[in-house]
Amino acid sequence: MREDFVRGETINALIDAAYAGHISRRKFFKALVAAGIAAAAARDMAEHAALAQAVQGAQLAALKSEYDYVIVGAGSAGCVMAHRLSQDGRSSVLVIEGGGTNIEQEKIADSRLYVRNFGTDTDWGYKSTPQTHLNNRVIVAPVGKIIGGGSSINATVWLKGDKADYDQWEAAAGSNWGFKQIMRNFKKVDRYAGGEGTIRGGSGMIATRKPSQNHPVTAGFVESAKGLGKVEHFDVNNIASVGNVVGHQDVNVDANVRRISAAHGYLLPALTRSNLTLLPNATVTKLDIAGGQCRGVVAIVQGAELRFAAGMEVIVCGGGLQSPKLLMLSGVGPADHLRQHGIPVVLDAPRIGANLHDHLLVRLVFATKGPMPPPVDTGHAGITYHRSNSSLKGPDIQIFGRMNAPNVPNLKPEEGYLTLPGLMKPKSRGTVRLASSDPMAPLLVDPNYFAEQADVDAHVMGVELAMAIGNGKGFGGFRKEQVSIPGANKAQIVEYIRANAATYFHFVGTCAMGKDKGAPVDEALRVRRVGRLRVVDASVMPVITSCNTNAPTLSLAERAAELVIAGTTTAGAR
Repeated sequence: MREDFVRGETINALIDAAYAGHISRRKFFKALVAAGIAAAAARDMAEHAALAQAVQGAQLAALKSEYDYVIVGAGSAGCVMAHRLSQDGRSSVLVIEGGGTNIEQEKIADSRLYVRNFGTDTDWGYKSTPQTHLNNRVIVAPVGKIIGGGSSINATVWLKGDKADYDQWEAAAGSNWGFKQIMRNFKKVDRYAGGEGTIRGGSGMIATRKPSQNHPVTAGFVESAKGLGKVEHFDVNNIASVGNVVGHQDVNVDANVRRISAAHGYLLPALTRSNLTLLPNATVTKLDIAGGQCRGVVAIVQGAELRFAAGMEVIVCGGGLQSPKLLMLSGVGPADHLRQHGIPVVLDAPRIGANLHDHLLVRLVFATKGPMPPPVDTGHAGITYHRSNSSLKGPDIQIFGRMNAPNVPNLKPEEGYLTLPGLMKPKSRGTVRLASSDPMAPLLVDPNYFAEQADVDAHVMGVELAMAIGNGKGFGGFRKEQVSIPGANKAQIVEYIRANAATYFHFVGTCAMGKDKGAPVDEALRVRRVGRLRVVDASVMPVITSCNTNAPTLSLAERAAELVIAGTTTAGAR
């Protein structure tokens, strides 16, 4: 293992341990100096970590019954809201997180091990209902149960999407969410190692960079895509339209392949503030709604039920599955469904929990003539986009390359590579529903994958292109054969997708924002007809982006924070 990698591992683990209070200030300082950090910098880092630990310890020991803002969930959006709403020091902010704070553990810190979180203590462990159009398979639906949420357990792919995505948002919910506004906030989030660009940031909160391109599979992927008419663009995050490009996605990891989550970028730096309290391992079970106003929340804290009032607002940041869950448990949702579970109806809101959609992808395996060099960096090997229909304004297909082929029967990982086509703009829509009134009961998650024939047709075209890339001239020097469905016709491709498609776990749309009065939240993400209540997370996206959703969610939350701070909250129900 490289010396610089070991050093980086040591430093980052020390930082995480210090913020968690697992190491004394003195030991932290000495360990940093021993790892090569200059004494002055080590002293500053040690002081900040020690102060954060002391401040949070004192505030947890003296929890208040009321805060100005109560934020439910310290996932990607919740971390942004916590940082921004506490930044001026004037407002008291309580963040309640159902998971823990241990982001220094290996399966989180090492971005290459992200799948080890699924089904463990750092995952809420949701699963879909049997999916009729995917051979009745049950699909795992991972949701991060840890500070940072999905940004702590995802694959660290950092993409902004296409202008057409945000044109759709603007059409649905107004100019707050158009391309110009989202890109301005994308720049606030992004700290790109290559520096600031036209629509990307060089001094934002999350450090991002290109993964290494020094691998034959990466070169092969790009050359093969170019041979099929794709236009190479090194930085796909610095152009408005990505509909016909091939290039290299970013990753939000440091030079030592350690994850930089929303918790690292936004939450940890804010924990020294005496007006911000992080309450981990506590589950919010209900919103306290009376007289058309959300007055606070009810939470289980160390086995006891506690109420926390919100003087200004409650901001729900639970994500695409858990935000509608909490609203429905609180009596805000489809009336018939709530009555079915004996939940008093506070507000009949039929579209809460509807409009669920997600990204699907499949793996296509190619064998090589002999062992390939081991994967470098995160193992990502290029990306390309495609429009399955020339009439589309933006891409609906995304294809990744992968430097090896892990977990393939009868094939060593180093003797293969992958192309992974994803369906990015599905037309199929599903629902999130309660199984019971018990807040701890599993959710009924039904994305209704592939219900629309248009999705089948589009994904087939994506698979065909991914096969063509994998068999392209760029791989000619070392490709042996296509392992997955060689020579397949369209019907065989459809069956392969039905038998093998998996989620990117990008659940969106279940509390969709919109200008029309039936939309669950309005143009400022305020829950309609309930005062002092807002939803800020991927659930408010009216239409999913054509890319992985973490960077768009952070940008959305930055815009939401601006709206809150600007005083867009109304005093009464709307």
